[in-house]
Amino acid sequence: MDNPRKRKSSADGSTLTGTSSGNLEEIRKLNENLPLLSRRVTRRQAISSVAKAAMGVAAAAVVGGGAYAAYVASQAATQASKTTTTTSSTATTSSGEQLKFGLVSFSLSDPAPAAWRDGWVASCNALGVQPLVFDYGFDASKALEAVRNYAASGVQAIWVQAPTNDIIPSIAQVAEENKVYVGWIWNYLPNQEPWTYGSGKYVLFNRDVDGIFDHRVPARAVFQYMKNEGKGNGKAFLISGRQGQILSNVRDYAVWYEWTKFYPDVDLRGFLYGQWSIEPAIDATNQMVAKHGNPDGCIGANDAISIGMARALDAFNVKVPTAGSDAQIPALKIMLEGKGFPIIVDAGFNLAYDGGASAAMFYDVVKGSWYPKDEERIQVCGMIGLAYDVEKTKALLGDLVTQFPYKWFSVQDYQDQVINKPPGPWNWKSMSIAKAEAEGITFDRTGGGAFGSTVYPVSQTPFGSTEKFNQLYKDQQNQTPSDYWGGRANNG
Repeated sequence: MDNPRKRKSSADGSTLTGTSSGNLEEIRKLNENLPLLSRRVTRRQAISSVAKAAMGVAAAAVVGGGAYAAYVASQAATQASKTTTTTSSTATTSSGEQLKFGLVSFSLSDPAPAAWRDGWVASCNALGVQPLVFDYGFDASKALEAVRNYAASGVQAIWVQAPTNDIIPSIAQVAEENKVYVGWIWNYLPNQEPWTYGSGKYVLFNRDVDGIFDHRVPARAVFQYMKNEGKGNGKAFLISGRQGQILSNVRDYAVWYEWTKFYPDVDLRGFLYGQWSIEPAIDATNQMVAKHGNPDGCIGANDAISIGMARALDAFNVKVPTAGSDAQIPALKIMLEGKGFPIIVDAGFNLAYDGGASAAMFYDVVKGSWYPKDEERIQVCGMIGLAYDVEKTKALLGDLVTQFPYKWFSVQDYQDQVINKPPGPWNWKSMSIAKAEAEGITFDRTGGGAFGSTVYPVSQTPFGSTEKFNQLYKDQQNQTPSDYWGGRANNG
């Protein structure tokens, strides 16, 4: 059925709009083939309530040990919870216009950005905000053009997925000139904190994943699996993410660390870029097989790449231990259907949750209910580990399990409680301070439940401080494949 709310963007990509649950279902199918507050909650009040929660006064759901208290407690935490529906009244500006938030995403045909988008749209719908979504493919110039178009059209906030290093300063400039809030995920520029751009007000968040955890885990799992099978000196393939992105370099560094420190006898090959996507990864794998023959193990910079590697090898009737990261749904289904093979482990984060929480944070800032402190603006997603057999996988990983204190879940449980309840089991309204207070429900940025997640400031992650996080990213910022792999780089 034709959706009158769907239209084409002037920036040569799809812009999806609407606030109904039917719209979200339509978006998912395409991928597969609030009234003003009566009382304003100020930043000081929110911080005060956090302090009370820390002393045990407020009953807030704290997840994952050392959780991000500013995101899981508020004045509303002392109120009794009550069931809410998925519908919401329209959130408006002071002039009566509906709030609009823009999402500028790469390659929505791929599962990670699509799942993140699903959470974003569901959260906006619940908050009464009109979600706008633009797919820039892999063209950074289109991403920047979309940011400019959204800002000029009067949206209140824009989130950008995986911006390349070269366009980040321009994104910040657009935000400042148009007085629109922005944040981005899946890239980080060291020593360029959000508050250093312009007035320091409009670039709200810079979020990334713990690239050390999410890539030492798949590297260790594949290398150790090969060793246990008597192939400790066998051949493994690695496909990186995207040239010019620090996260891709950090994940390469994590694999390099495991390889050189613990598994130097493995013949590691490849080092081509898979563009974070399935089809480019298939092409890269075919190039590697043509030059080096079949591998004994595969590591992809994310799940889409690992899926591409597995599909390419399947065409040769070859199955080897394979792992990536990001907890993308198709990879988890492969793990479950294959009973832990060929995809043997996954490390990532709750993609749909993260998208929903991001919209809720924007909503609270726009509504004047919360504004993050500087140390809360450099963020790391709440990471998770997933396996078919958790205890067996923990034994394979050894001390990595204790080095990184993130949650581990059975992929079966995760499918039952998250995958089979798209876009997830979370209470989207409860993630917003403003919405929770308006509706008299308990504020809980985790979204509640056993699979509730959170977003951490870097100071509350294994990095320990913004300075250490900065140093890691600074060290890896300008690395090239040759810096890690020497003559083996670029399929050598």
